[in-house]
Amino acid sequence: MVEADIILSIVPPRDAIATARRVLEGCKTASKQRAERRGTAAVAEAPSVLYLDLNAISPKTTKLIASFLSSEQMPATPSLRRSLTRTLSFIAEPEVEPVPIQFTDGGIIGGPPSLQEDQTWKCPSMVISGPKADVLPEELRKILNMKIVSDKIGSASALKSCFASLTKGLTALSIMSYTTAHTCGVLPELQEHLEKYSPRTHALANSSLTSMPPKAYRWVDEMKQIGETFSEEGGFTAGLGGDVFQGISDIYKLVADGTVLGKEKSEKRKRGTKPEDVAECVAEGIQKKRRKDAGEEKLDLTWRGSWS
Repeated sequence: MVEADIILSIVPPRDAIATARRVLEGCKTASKQRAERRGTAAVAEAPSVLYLDLNAISPKTTKLIASFLSSEQMPATPSLRRSLTRTLSFIAEPEVEPVPIQFTDGGIIGGPPSLQEDQTWKCPSMVISGPKADVLPEELRKILNMKIVSDKIGSASALKSCFASLTKGLTALSIMSYTTAHTCGVLPELQEHLEKYSPRTHALANSSLTSMPPKAYRWVDEMKQIGETFSEEGGFTAGLGGDVFQGISDIYKLVADGTVLGKEKSEKRKRGTKPEDVAECVAEGIQKKRRKDAGEEKLDLTWRGSWS
């Protein structure tokens, strides 16, 4: 917190709040050093920190993070902290004013940068929003392909959720469709008919299935955040918003925790590089889970029977 002026938070959705709290704690103790960096001893003149949350979270979660990072909403009265001295006695010391944090909402739409055939780069879009969004240096916004979509906190997160619901939602449906077709012995026929009657769907399904395995663990909580977005912001009931994407979250949890695909790393792929193999791996995971559940049920019945 002493040297950084701009912090980009890009972590799995489950870690977004914890990461923001770590930054806040760091800002509570870095005021003096940051003031000295500016060449003044006045803590009040310590340069602020720009915190850009680019995580795949709902507007509700984004606003929660913004509320406790906001310097305006921090307690104005000095609190006390305890420090342990060499004599093991506690001495109360006034806590310094924290470094002010300027919060900006954001989201990343699209895959990592890639060099195209014409030697130009295809870059993801970083959408940002909030009253402080235009404080970010223009050069930085240009380099990172940032676009300000609103002056309201939550707008960028909403856009990210709506976009991801379509792309990752299709991937989840493809997992279910291909796996079921594989189990029924008709996967080649499914692919043949998709290619003939819906070639774009076929291409999207194949590409999304093979790129999904290393990222499935990240999408477990992201799907829950999308469900919350649709329920809280879209006005859909829990059954139409939260429950739908809870189901999709469970699909990615199965992939991440219940199949060999969950062990895949982007730079070292072994399984799931073809859509047929993805379907096979998921089918194996489902069968393994069924055997485990059946074994546990049998053990439970045996245990209860021994006491009857």
